[in-house]
Amino acid sequence: MKSMKQNILLFYLLISAIFLGSCQKDLDEFIPDPTSGPDSTWYNIINNTMPVNDLKARLLLDTRKDSLVLTNSSTTYLTGSDLQLAIPAGALSSLNNIPVTGNITLESHLIKKKGDYIRMGIPTISNGRMLVSGGAFFIRLLKDGNELKVTQQNNIIARFPDPAPSSLMKKFDGDESNPVSFNWLQNQDTAFNNVSVLNQSYQVSTNTLRWINCDYFYDTSGIQQTSVYTILPYNYTNANSIAFTVFNDIRSVVGMYGNATTRKFSTGRLPVNKLITVVVISKQGNDYFLGHELALTNGVPGTVGFMPVTITPVITTLDNIKAYLDTL
Repeated sequence: MKSMKQNILLFYLLISAIFLGSCQKDLDEFIPDPTSGPDSTWYNIINNTMPVNDLKARLLLDTRKDSLVLTNSSTTYLTGSDLQLAIPAGALSSLNNIPVTGNITLESHLIKKKGDYIRMGIPTISNGRMLVSGGAFFIRLLKDGNELKVTQQNNIIARFPDPAPSSLMKKFDGDESNPVSFNWLQNQDTAFNNVSVLNQSYQVSTNTLRWINCDYFYDTSGIQQTSVYTILPYNYTNANSIAFTVFNDIRSVVGMYGNATTRKFSTGRLPVNKLITVVVISKQGNDYFLGHELALTNGVPGTVGFMPVTITPVITTLDNIKAYLDTL
């Protein structure tokens, strides 16, 4: 009798163990493993394998390409990007200073929309100071696949239309040495590098190629300033996201850079009482996310303030992100 009771007890214990094991299996299936969720790690160094680099590459605008014939006389071309380019005779050479004529390839961009500054990763900042842009452009010239340069004591002229050009504009060159934070540097060689206004257009004389911008420094003299920073869900990091502050009433786009210590994206000093839109774009796995928030810059008088902007991006498509950027 005792043996039968023991057998019954063992039977129920076995059934309970199987039941509990089954429940544990179900729990294992439904409780998310935190190690397999979104990566919430911030980094001091961003490497090429991180999703943010793929995101930046997919946002880039297509480069316009033109085939030109360079002769021994001055020639004017209208490029596919709507830049008018005047090249004097003898103004181009190889990097080894060999004069160039004949068929050449021109690669170009003309950037005037604020959303395109975001797509190309060229915010309007010079050594931390905010710029107002009249338009930026990119020129790359090649002969048989080899890059060309402007010869000494020469320049070329680029023109593009603007309905209300400003005489305040100076010529800035793009500093591409830092892959994380693009910078503009004012060209001090004004004899061969300058901006003038002509018939509702900008005329830029330059002896440098690649990224060029018509800008002036935003005057913050006597103006209270603040730094804008983002408050985001935990999984939006500098490894998978980019952030920008866009000024609504002027052509200024300020980069917001991630800090691994504070775990936030932030700007440098910005003027207060300005209407801005903070934009966050992210790629996580195969999904894209977009968040944007309208705000008015503010701060405490007599100090440089710190202004938080809370954003909760939502899942969307890459095409929808590009369409939104076109509206800025």
